[in-house]
Amino acid sequence: MAVKKNTSNIINRSPWFVSVRGRPELGRQFSYPKKAEADAYQNMLHDKGLIASVRQLETSFQLRIRRKGVRVQRITFDTYAAAEQALRKIESDLSVSIVRDYAIAAQTSFRDIADRYIAEVAPKHKGGEIEIGRLKKILRDQSFVDKPLAALRTEDLQDFIGERLADVRPATVDRDIDVISQTLRYASDVWKIGPAESPLLGLKRPKYFNERDRRLGSGDERRLLEAARADENEYIEPVIILAIETAMRRSEILSFSARDVDFDRRFILLRETKNGQSRKVPLTRRAMSVLRGLPDRGDAPLLKLTANAVKKAFFQRVLPAAGIADLHFHDLRHEAISRFAETGKFELIDLLAISGHRDPRMLQRYAHLCSKKLAQKMDGVEREDEIEEAYIHRGRKRTLRRKCDATFQVANGQAVEVEMSSENVDADPVVFSASVIDFAAIRARRVGGRSE
Repeated sequence: MAVKKNTSNIINRSPWFVSVRGRPELGRQFSYPKKAEADAYQNMLHDKGLIASVRQLETSFQLRIRRKGVRVQRITFDTYAAAEQALRKIESDLSVSIVRDYAIAAQTSFRDIADRYIAEVAPKHKGGEIEIGRLKKILRDQSFVDKPLAALRTEDLQDFIGERLADVRPATVDRDIDVISQTLRYASDVWKIGPAESPLLGLKRPKYFNERDRRLGSGDERRLLEAARADENEYIEPVIILAIETAMRRSEILSFSARDVDFDRRFILLRETKNGQSRKVPLTRRAMSVLRGLPDRGDAPLLKLTANAVKKAFFQRVLPAAGIADLHFHDLRHEAISRFAETGKFELIDLLAISGHRDPRMLQRYAHLCSKKLAQKMDGVEREDEIEEAYIHRGRKRTLRRKCDATFQVANGQAVEVEMSSENVDADPVVFSASVIDFAAIRARRVGGRSE
């Protein structure tokens, strides 16, 4: 029984082209399987006394991979270089037992995997509605989505970025690329459907600085809470106070129930957070006071509000009533973290536990606010071998203060330890005539016109 060998090769399957010098109107193109017809046409031209030639174009290259236990894969590329690059990638995957059917990528478009992602994956994500909305807009407005994955190039996504930047902010474009990236990676990693080379490789994302540094000004908190207290929705004030006291996100404030609040150990258990992990939020006394004043709603969210209701009340009623401009609800989270940092009692790792950030780099903007804590630690660093030293400079005894209580006095070229205190240190210059030049006396003689 013959054993199939592992083979990989690239075949030029481009059309054949018959041409006659000086007679472009006689040129004819034949598909790759019709080489015999191309030869027959060439012979016919020869019979008429014309010199015709047949050459194969370089517009279609088929990569064929045969591996034992794996179905033969055939993938077509526009250039030989692209086929060769794909071959290296496939052989690299196979060497570590990663088997992907790259041929499917030639038959599957981005639209196909995006539709599947919308149906099967996004609904399971927190914030999945936003993902779905972005993907549907991309599918509706962009032409690259109908290209086969095998033909999708970095240039396609780079063009998409350029076009979108003409209409929206860089941050918005970056989020669009995020959802495209998530879709492509999920299809490749889970469904094993993807091009040999990811179009995300080498993609230049738009650069932007989107961090807000809006803090509550003098009197802002008082006016904000007064307006919230007078609002028609009785829950808006507790929401704002909890945001300032705990640094929770709006979605987190609206998610927990009375069962999730532990007053004895002073924390709220958030079962669902932005990063998908549960966490315990420590509570200040003011936050606990607010929570104790809310009616118990069992397993339902303790605060009877929707995200849209908070947004509408905050922006349309509370802020105008308070006379405060350019304040976002999320700025209250920044305010809370900043206040904790400014006390000098917290390190970045503590702020990480409070805020729920998974990446410490997200808190680097607060590092300078923790400098007081760092300085206090630096004050506590003392060298055990440090001492106080006394020395003579310009006729005055000087003391270099260090950790130890001992002081050394120089006498006759020797350092002698002496007891030093504010009582036995003379405030006047101490002159050792045998070893110290009396500069004051010399200066006085020069002023008087006498110089030695």
